[in-house]
Amino acid sequence: MKKILSVISSFLIMLCLGGVYAWSIFVPRLTEEHGFSAFQTQLIFGSIIAIFPLTMIFAGKIEKTHGTRLLAILSAVFWASGYLLAGYSDGKFLVVFLGIGVLAGIGTGFGYLAALTTPVKSFPKKKGLVTGVAAAGFGLAAVVMSLIAESLSSDGKSVLYIFRFIGITYGLTILLLSFFIHSTPSLYAFTRPGTGQLIFRRDFYKLFLGILCGTFGGLLVIGNLRTIGAQHPIGEHILIMGVSVFAVANFAGRLFWGFLSDFVGSKWSIVAALSFQAISIFIIGFAPLAPKLYILLSFSIGFAFGANFVLFARETTHVFGVHNLGAIYPYVFLGYALAGIFGPITAGLIIDIFGDFNYATLIASIITLTGAVLFLFGIQHHESIEQEHSS
Repeated sequence: MKKILSVISSFLIMLCLGGVYAWSIFVPRLTEEHGFSAFQTQLIFGSIIAIFPLTMIFAGKIEKTHGTRLLAILSAVFWASGYLLAGYSDGKFLVVFLGIGVLAGIGTGFGYLAALTTPVKSFPKKKGLVTGVAAAGFGLAAVVMSLIAESLSSDGKSVLYIFRFIGITYGLTILLLSFFIHSTPSLYAFTRPGTGQLIFRRDFYKLFLGILCGTFGGLLVIGNLRTIGAQHPIGEHILIMGVSVFAVANFAGRLFWGFLSDFVGSKWSIVAALSFQAISIFIIGFAPLAPKLYILLSFSIGFAFGANFVLFARETTHVFGVHNLGAIYPYVFLGYALAGIFGPITAGLIIDIFGDFNYATLIASIITLTGAVLFLFGIQHHESIEQEHSS
């Protein structure tokens, strides 16, 4: 029963932490109420995405000696502190950046590692299923966050009030759930050979570059999804709905691509998902968007984007073993951190300079497609080696 509660708690913690994907809901409010530029709003979002994978590396060391539960507790403390600091910032950019971009980013990193590794350690024979369930919570979270933000906004609450509300309610929720985390022995105890040796393997670099390419485009779009849609004759309610649709698709995609990979393998699933994502991003940047097409593309991009967080984790376990997941995946996830820096910031700079997202989405689609090609060539190389061995 403790293990089942751990998986449920991990899902719910992810459901809180993944609210970062609803960031585009706050962008226009920060711009209108406090004069933030597009670059500033995307710098905050990009910092969260960059900092939380970096935090996972240090979180792994803490988990090794103190267990998983402490990571969840630290997550609650940093998350709540960050959003409360931003809520009492009086709209000062540097304070909001420090609160949400840095402190909440650190809290996300602690909680993400706890919620990702706990289910795998609890049910090692069902790692694909439980990893998908935990990761799906992170993808669905933007729906909850956007509904909360929209409800409070309709009641006339300021964006800083919303930050304070999120800091208190989400922080307390994560703290409560941390006591249901089953703190099993660390995966690090069984890691052989050393992490340093493993990350210099060719397989590691392919995983690192793959997730970098795959998440770059998705982060560029989700950080600006509402703004992209607002360039077309689309109503405010549909624009906000697009963020929720993206989140639902992100949730569904994590389950679907994980399920598919059990039949066709992680590599072919990665090629398919990244190709689909690249095409969808190109269309949303260049097609004249009507409400239905905006919603459809929000779904398709989110559906493909969710694959990154299941397939690369699954491929990491396939290449390096379940016992090395906690040690290696945080380093693979640094590719996501780089995408978090360059994806949203690239979009922010381009919109400030050109006033539209055409160039940004073109770059994003090309980089995403590069990730698909990288894995396609890797599959062909692997198959040619197998043919040589068989002959």
